[in-house]
Amino acid sequence: MKFEIYCDENLITLLDSRPVNKLDNETQVRFSGKKSLNEIVAGFEKSSKKGLLSIWSDDNFNQLVKVFFNLHETVEAAGGVVFNEHGEILFIHRNGKWDLPKGKINGKDRRKAEKGKFINTSGPGYTDINLQVARLAAIREVKEETGLKNLKLVSELPLTYHIYYNGDRRFIKTTRWFRMEGTTADLLVPQIEEGIIIARWIPANSLACIFMHTYESLKPLIKSVLANT
Repeated sequence: MKFEIYCDENLITLLDSRPVNKLDNETQVRFSGKKSLNEIVAGFEKSSKKGLLSIWSDDNFNQLVKVFFNLHETVEAAGGVVFNEHGEILFIHRNGKWDLPKGKINGKDRRKAEKGKFINTSGPGYTDINLQVARLAAIREVKEETGLKNLKLVSELPLTYHIYYNGDRRFIKTTRWFRMEGTTADLLVPQIEEGIIIARWIPANSLACIFMHTYESLKPLIKSVLANT
């Protein structure tokens, strides 16, 4: 089992066993407690050199995960990988990067879920209140950021994790993703007040430019979705 957490272009992996091989730019560390973990992680996160930090524990993996996440303030978000009827994917452009529509989960999303305003879908987790909150938030954020009005939530996708700083405060954002279906019949209207200057459908076979100017944490997600399309 493993977790992959991105910090800009750097990657931190949490592993339940010792890595078999070592990459040239990889640092491998066995988990030995909170203090040493904090020192190692803080130094790596602030490094300007692109690299990989692998932290492993074969006997206390759950504690490693708990301690690592507790080193940061947590932010919960949700978003969508939206396909149209032509198989194109919806991207937004914000802060000089191509991105997928997403945003923070808020209290209104939770209150709606608690009142039973569920997204109309079935399958595992349908009655999971946290999953329902994320579904509502993902639909809301996609609509707000892109102007789409007609969305169908198809399935849940892998989570992504990334670390960012606000001054001296360290945050780890967990984003729950969902595959969705939209339509070109809806007019795309980027949410300018949120810094989004473009909302555009991109053909799935024309993502090379997108990958050159997007976030590292999104690349594996997009590739995994396309591989299962």
